[in-house]
Amino acid sequence: MNDEKQYPLRDKNGLTEKEFLASYRADRYERPSVTADVVLFVGESVLLIRRGGHPFLGKLAFPGGFVEPNETVFQAAKRELQEETGASDVLLKQLPVFSAPDRDPRTRIITVPFLALPSGSPEALLSAVSANDDAADASFWTFSARMQDDLLTVTLERGSEKERFAVRRLPPERGSLDPRYAAVSPCPLAGDHAAIFAAAWEELQKTP
Repeated sequence: MNDEKQYPLRDKNGLTEKEFLASYRADRYERPSVTADVVLFVGESVLLIRRGGHPFLGKLAFPGGFVEPNETVFQAAKRELQEETGASDVLLKQLPVFSAPDRDPRTRIITVPFLALPSGSPEALLSAVSANDDAADASFWTFSARMQDDLLTVTLERGSEKERFAVRRLPPERGSLDPRYAAVSPCPLAGDHAAIFAAAWEELQKTP
């Protein structure tokens, strides 16, 4: 029997794992940044922030932000939700990853979105939200959504404010089971967040 302490495994270049890791150059490959976004539904309301900085300054968006080196995407989602809106008593379900190379104008950023639902009192959650961190505003908007012929039309309302947008459901890429979505311009949501809404809303329809 091989004893790895006496006979360490070597790759085709004759390196042990320890030697390989010591010489590994992570900077040889471009490393995309990773973010987490949270779509929180409470009844017929959805939590939105208004972006307080570039890019998409002033646009509506979902709470979210960059994943820190010492946390998982799940942990980042919970942290960003709490930091930006004060909401914390939620259950999270991961949605398909959004990774289009041009989805963010800053750099190559892949986002992992989550569907969020209250884990405690919905009323307490509705009253607990306030804008923090880099969000200029955070509040629940009532919404109505209707899917017809693969076109999802959404109306958002908050007081006297009303916004509308539409998202087209596209067939999955060959070899994939995940649907794709494309927002129909113009759209009040930042970047591809209208498509993220569609993914979360469709998952919500499957939730008991």
